Formats: sequence, C-alpha cells, structure tokens
Amino acid sequence: MKTRRRHGRIYDELPHEVRAAVNRLLLEPQVTYDDIRAYLEERGHDISRSAIGRYGQEFMANYQRLRIIEDKSKALVSDAGEGLVLEEAASKIFAQMIIEAQLAGDLDITELPRIISDFAKLQTASVNRERLKKDLAEQARKDERKRLRKELDKLRETTGGGALDAATIKSIREQLKL
Repeated sequence: MKTRRRHGRIYDELPHEVRAAVNRLLLEPQVTYDDIRAYLEERGHDISRSAIGRYGQEFMANYQRLRIIEDKSKALVSDAGEGLVLEEAASKIFAQMIIEAQLAGDLDITELPRIISDFAKLQTASVNRERLKKDLAEQARKDERKRLRKELDKLRETTGGGALDAATIKSIREQLKL
C-alpha cells in the first residue's frame, strides 16, 4: 500500500511562529490565500498559492472538527456536573478525539502508547483527587463530631455531671444544632 505524504511545505519548512501566524490568518474571514502568500513572501518564504490552499483546507477541516468536539465538551460538562461524572465525560471526549484522529490519519501510531499512558495517568489523578475530596469530607465530619463531644462535655461540667433534665437536653440540642 502506498502511503500518502501527510505534510506539505508549510508544515515542513516554516518555523513554528510563522506557521502559527498562517493559522491565525486562515481563521480571518477577510484574508485570502493570496494575502497569506504575500505575507510569507515578505518573510522570505516562497510558497505557492495552491500549497497554501491545500494546507488551509486541511487546517480548516481539523479546526471544524475541534470546534464540534469543543461544543460537545461544553454540553457534556454542563450536563455532567462535578467529580467523577465530569471526568467520565472528559474521558469519553478524549477517546473520541483519539479515534477521530486515527480514522483521519492524523495520529502517528507510534505515539499511541504514549497517549494511552498519559490518558491513564490523567485518570489516576482524577481518581486520586476524588479520593482526597472524600477523605477531607470524612475528616471534617470527624472534626465536627469531636467538637460536639467537647461541647457536650462542657455542658456536663456545668450541670455537675449529674442527670440532665428535659430543659437541659433541649438546650444542648439547640447549642449543638442537632
């Protein structure tokens, strides 16, 4: 099977800063390929209008796919809420992006193990964050119980340690907000 060259002269020859400027220009509706060609010539790069057009088509197609994914992400985030539900939504979006990139031929298969490893680290960090939140909430409940016990001990001391009557119990409940 013959492999298709994935990059043109813009991607291969232009410095990152110039390519980033070309990307910004492509997003401007009033800028034409001829304008971009003139911009590149001013910086000493002789790239044809057709090469810019091919790059522009691919760039805009990728840009549109990312916009769609971004819109889906916003919708999922607004519906998902917090915590692991949100992480699950992000995981689904990330997996979809990997699959779409693979299908479009934009993903270098040799990078896939690293991407999967990074994704697993992200998932682990998410689970650890949720575990920490749960642990902190539990610690806060323990601290509150300790505070209530101290308040109860103070009340017992003020009553002389004897039996508490109904009025005292009511007072305790009010002070401890039980």
